Amino acid sequence: MAAVGATPAAGLMGLGELQLKLPATKAQWLALAAGLGLGLVGAELAWHHPLSAPLALAAWGAVVLLAALFWVKTPVLVLAPLPLVGLAPWSGWITFEEMDLLVTAAGCGGYLAYALQLNARDRAPAWRHGIVYSPAVVMLILALALSTLWSVKRGFADAGGFVFGWFHGYHEAMNSVRNAKSLFLALALLPLWTAAAAARPRGFSRGLLLGLVLALAGGSAAALWERLAYTGLLDFSTDYRTTALFWEMHVGGAALDGFLVLTLPFALLALLRTRSPWRFAIGLGIALLAAYAVLTTFSRGVYLALPLALIPMVMLADAQRRRAAASGPESSHIDSTLGPVDEPLPRLAKLGALAMAGAFALAAALVFGGGGYRGLLALFFVMVALLAMPPSLWLPGFAQRLTALLMGGVLALLLGGASWALSMAVPKAAYVLNVVALLCCAALRWKDAPGQSRPIYVLLVTTSWFWLLATMVIVADYWGGTTGRWTSLAAGLALAGVWAAMLVEPRLWPLQGAGSTGKAGWRKRALLVAGLLLVMAIVAALGGGGYLRDRVASWKEDGQTRLTHWREGLRLLHGGRQWLLGKGSGRFVSSNLYEGPIEYQIGDYRLRTDEAEAFLALTGGKHVLGRGEQFRVSQRIPAPAPGPVTITLTSRTATDAHLVLQICEKNLIYPDHCFSAEPLLKPLRAEGAPEGSPGQWQTHRLQLGPVAALGGDWWAPRFVTFSMALDTRGARVDISRIALQDSQGQQLLVNGDFNREMARWFFSSDRHHLPWHIKNAALHVLFEQGLVGLTLLGSAYLLCLVRLSFGRGRDHPLAPAIVAALIGLGTVGAFDSLLDAPRIGFIFFVLLLLGLGLRALPGEGVARVA
Repeated sequence: MAAVGATPAAGLMGLGELQLKLPATKAQWLALAAGLGLGLVGAELAWHHPLSAPLALAAWGAVVLLAALFWVKTPVLVLAPLPLVGLAPWSGWITFEEMDLLVTAAGCGGYLAYALQLNARDRAPAWRHGIVYSPAVVMLILALALSTLWSVKRGFADAGGFVFGWFHGYHEAMNSVRNAKSLFLALALLPLWTAAAAARPRGFSRGLLLGLVLALAGGSAAALWERLAYTGLLDFSTDYRTTALFWEMHVGGAALDGFLVLTLPFALLALLRTRSPWRFAIGLGIALLAAYAVLTTFSRGVYLALPLALIPMVMLADAQRRRAAASGPESSHIDSTLGPVDEPLPRLAKLGALAMAGAFALAAALVFGGGGYRGLLALFFVMVALLAMPPSLWLPGFAQRLTALLMGGVLALLLGGASWALSMAVPKAAYVLNVVALLCCAALRWKDAPGQSRPIYVLLVTTSWFWLLATMVIVADYWGGTTGRWTSLAAGLALAGVWAAMLVEPRLWPLQGAGSTGKAGWRKRALLVAGLLLVMAIVAALGGGGYLRDRVASWKEDGQTRLTHWREGLRLLHGGRQWLLGKGSGRFVSSNLYEGPIEYQIGDYRLRTDEAEAFLALTGGKHVLGRGEQFRVSQRIPAPAPGPVTITLTSRTATDAHLVLQICEKNLIYPDHCFSAEPLLKPLRAEGAPEGSPGQWQTHRLQLGPVAALGGDWWAPRFVTFSMALDTRGARVDISRIALQDSQGQQLLVNGDFNREMARWFFSSDRHHLPWHIKNAALHVLFEQGLVGLTLLGSAYLLCLVRLSFGRGRDHPLAPAIVAALIGLGTVGAFDSLLDAPRIGFIFFVLLLLGLGLRALPGEGVARVA
């Protein structure tokens, strides 16, 4: 699409400067048609929103207006809210969702602004276009789109033909649309974003970066809320894996895992490049929040993916900086957003950094094992004081530094002995002495005189730091007894040895360059402190709870289970045609239900009608049923008033069936504080009716509870969910009406008669997840699109990685982060399907399609966006 630019002084024009013009080119007329088409689709979706059509339409219209005013920054509007706008557990929608509303609104507003030349800008010259696709890449993208479209057609055929429905489940035709729509939503925005990257390449790149970083912040904040509400922040023993607000995990999967590996590299890249203190502080906070979310996924795939992804990202970013430094004075520095290129660390400094990191990791494990969280916190302050050491310590001569080191060790030993004796005599004195030693270190750091050689100052600093190290041992001893004393003593000796070597040999000190000049030193130290916190969190997760240790220990058994599951999944492909073209989009779950082994024949629900009256047909799985393996149909409800809850149920059944009715505090798949009723439903047949007939409708009144106060605290609320499940294998119960009334007469359910189809109803399988996913992204594509689709997508994936690592896109500002995101998704995708979660698939295809065309502007050298 041709780009529309701006006059040089335009900037972001104010509302008073807006002006509209009729489309003047073929591209603008096409944009007008696209905007109107997306507008019609989006308005129709908003009008049918199950929660509130007027509110959905108003919100959709507001996004359209924002997209029209800031069409270059539409990536922010689309990507930033993604992890927070999945309302399926409230609405009952799974085929359509709020992401669709965001994309159609952004596309409608953006294309109309482009077509009508709102905030019109002069056309940018071709060399300034930030996204350029070669003819071969265009053909590859079109072929991938045609393959996906063909898989949708095959999915319709496998489902018995196309039937439109607003509330189809995983076995019906519209599930083919749900699984395939991510690519087409990304393609719908691609021409608009190509035009935006041509008009203002830096503005577009900043918008894309900001959108992904804000998305990471939102998703990580949701994970923090979930842990705070349901488990507690430091509980690493409970069998509870974070799901945040990713409803796609209602039947298992790794949606949160995929989201984190796709977005975290962008936050880290921005953190490494920004030179603004307040932006750095915000970015560091987001990165630490995301690190906590990563840790609480307890996902071995994520733990493996992040190092494999982030190491190449750092290397590619470093290569960009080196090319910039070598290309001349004009490009050896970056604009004020990024600041100058830092000099690489010498070899001995890298060795010192590795020694410091290794010593701290070992010390953290030892101290936490004996001294708990308090000992670990004292160790953290020891390391902070170490990282804050001033460069003036190395100005005195070697003999003076060695003397200060030896005398400081002796003095600290005397202070440590006296401190230990005082801690034994006075309760809590260990903590007070630790704080006093820390304050002494801080005061001495404040009294530093840069550029002055002061041997006595070196002695004082060394003595105070060694004393702080001794008080760390005392804190661990006070808290953990003998075990804490000896483990922390070993840790203290290791750290003391590392510091002594660095004081004697200044070339080992990793902060020597930054510390001597004072430029950007605060950034390096802050990043190192963040690294310390991350190591502490990992140590706490491994040492503070057995759940992660158990998951790490069971990798071999789980791997064998995966291999068996992959083989069984591929057996569902019959004949060369299905291997070549796939079985169809969204057909894996249904194929498992009808053709898979009995343990994969899970429960199901269907909406039926009988004499023009709707009812829910609920069936139980044929596998061994436990509380976590039951198939549940649920609805989120307001917290009932404490006391009994009355259930009125109208149902019928052909055989005896145990129906489980529950009210629980539950986010997605981990119920807690449940109150249950489990009636045995028996068939009621008219005289002469054959055995096995559905029976007649019966109305039951049941009491559940008394229910206690539910909903959690105001600062960490818990969702309350009502669910229905069958505890009889292979049984079926038809439900035409169900109502809940609490002790104060409040009606808790909406659409209990199913006259609005499945609006407000949702389903889940809390523990039995393998039947719902093939558990490998490549095999997922193979199953749905065959070898043809897998070859096309694999080619695009590899081409994007090569292009952004070594080709024309390698110097684009976001290239290292996109490469890291794709590597991370590929690693997690080796153990989970991922692309069957639409929001994850959308982010992946956005990055993939943009990566196939992104390029750095000529003459800019390294990236100038962060």
